[in-house]
Amino acid sequence: MTQTSRVKNLTASVAHIDVPPPKLQWMGHSMQWGTRVTKGEHGLRLGDLNVGIYGEIPQHWEDQSRRPRGAADLPGMPPLPYHLRSKHQVWADSAADLYEEAIQHRWIPATDIPWNALSPLPDDVERAVCQVLTELMQAANAELECITYWQEQMSYGYHEVKQLLAVTALTCARHIDAFRKRCLANGGGLGLESRGRMNRAILESRGGWTEAVVYVYVLRGFYIQNQYRFLLAHAHNAAERVIFAHCLADHARHMTYALDHLKYAINQQDGQRAVIQTLLSIGERTMAREMEEPVQRSALAVVFGGGIEGGRQEGMATWHALVRSAIHEYLDACEWLGVKRNMIHRRLNALLPSDEQLKPPARD
Repeated sequence: MTQTSRVKNLTASVAHIDVPPPKLQWMGHSMQWGTRVTKGEHGLRLGDLNVGIYGEIPQHWEDQSRRPRGAADLPGMPPLPYHLRSKHQVWADSAADLYEEAIQHRWIPATDIPWNALSPLPDDVERAVCQVLTELMQAANAELECITYWQEQMSYGYHEVKQLLAVTALTCARHIDAFRKRCLANGGGLGLESRGRMNRAILESRGGWTEAVVYVYVLRGFYIQNQYRFLLAHAHNAAERVIFAHCLADHARHMTYALDHLKYAINQQDGQRAVIQTLLSIGERTMAREMEEPVQRSALAVVFGGGIEGGRQEGMATWHALVRSAIHEYLDACEWLGVKRNMIHRRLNALLPSDEQLKPPARD
């Protein structure tokens, strides 16, 4: 029986019941009727819907219900715990476009990765790859949990950000899925649990979404990004190349939102620049200790060096290049945000080559 036939049969079975006529007062309730948006060159995108009152994005969203932006409100609705109701707490102008990019560039680890391209690696290299991915799984999981904690507290007045972060959380889950499959598909297994110093700092952050963004993306984001970049350059097969290429593109999108949001928050909220400077000063020590962790450092060196022997010289030199790149990208981002770091924590500074280390400003 088709669904249409099933519905007709159900309708016929209640035809004898005296059904009151429907109440249609709701039909007159619309804040703006007659709207007709048109699709652009790339289809009907989320940002294209921001016309008329539907595109009025307030600096503060008073409503604490699930009312979509532009919908008529229903009096008497009890408030819900949406604590992030100011635009500067969540907004980035790029959110709608990044959402569209995310849903259009989705990938499926089960079928989009050429798993049959895997082949046995030397035992030390396989163990190193699995250890690196075990660590990256934990980082992705911390990012996912952080996003979902704050996303549910964001007002529906800023649905572009809520939708982007929902997709971002799914992307984190996709990364965890791909890393786990790689660990278990080539004769290896999961490695050692991370100490998780930065994971704990991220998950214990309670100062608001903007603070969380500083920890997840500014302090640690460039280190994660460079791991993906260097792992892609040292991939052993087509499966790893596909995994790390996708992860790098996804992470770049996450970083774009993060930096755009912080720029907006700094420009719109008095004192935000000083707050971010303080957060960076606090977080740099934790980030430096994560970079110094011998397990991930040595595992990456073995991967880059093609084994334990190669890891001692070539692998460690490549790891230092990775860290150097991450720190310089971090410093460049801080300067772009207007929170230039004239001095960084000594442990982070010590990871740079001596001729590139920041010097304390001279005293008069």
